[in-house]
Amino acid sequence: MFRTSRAFGLASLALVAASASAQTPCPPANPGNCVTNPSFEVVDVFSSNRDPDGWHNLSNPVQSKRREIGDGMSPPAVAHTGTASIMLLTPGASEFRGMTTDWVNFDSPGFPYYDPIFDWDGGDVVVSGYYYIPTSSPIVGDMSFIKLNVKRGNQDYATFDGAAEGPDSLRIQGDTNNEWRYYELRWTMADIQEEVRFNESEGYFVLPPYPDHLKITISRFGFGNVPSSGTIFWDDISFHQETPGDQCSPCAADYNQDGGVDGSDVEAFYMDWEAAGACADVNQDGGVDGGDVEAFFTLWEAGGC
Repeated sequence: MFRTSRAFGLASLALVAASASAQTPCPPANPGNCVTNPSFEVVDVFSSNRDPDGWHNLSNPVQSKRREIGDGMSPPAVAHTGTASIMLLTPGASEFRGMTTDWVNFDSPGFPYYDPIFDWDGGDVVVSGYYYIPTSSPIVGDMSFIKLNVKRGNQDYATFDGAAEGPDSLRIQGDTNNEWRYYELRWTMADIQEEVRFNESEGYFVLPPYPDHLKITISRFGFGNVPSSGTIFWDDISFHQETPGDQCSPCAADYNQDGGVDGSDVEAFYMDWEAAGACADVNQDGGVDGGDVEAFFTLWEAGGC
């Protein structure tokens, strides 16, 4: 059986993109973020369902779709930035719904994937975004999460399934009190390489060549055919791969290394702290505990290091 981090994952979602020969480079308009159209503002002119450019609906286009503020639909659309976002609804039972980067860029020679480039010799993979669940339409009976695959061509090499792996914060239910909340998933290179080499030993592929692109899937799913309901909006999806040996911020107050010290650094720190990530050892005493929370907030409240 193809292994994931917990020997568990959703069914593989193969697409017609098998003929693509490369990956779409990082968009120059988004330095430090290799996701095409991360805030979903641009519509794919080739999509009859008005999918966002760089993304593809994997399920029902009515229940997994791009929304715009003022589009007249219910519930009213919201956006973290700009005027657009992705909405995932439920069909009333816990079936899969999702939007993915694993699609072909028909505008570029060779028809490369929109999946961002993945470097086998690079550092940890970090994917983040923002989500919003109206109090009038909470998620019940299933969950929303982000799923990642490292691939070469249309071959999966390893999978990180947020529905089954990592801290509970990766599995979204309930509502957000009509507020946008930050989401971050970190997939370490140690885990990626361990899974890839295990799957090679099982005969699924031969190394080299190594995986070279990262499939991002904004997902909604539940276990068992149980009633489900609710609406979630996603916006401002970001991906970057850290530099090996230099993955933690030199100033813990700017934990997400975006150049500012604000609430998103608190969210990023707590994500790592709950997962006992190495960078969360702010006081560098060899453990991740309450002392690191105190050390982090001392720096954060001071506005820097």
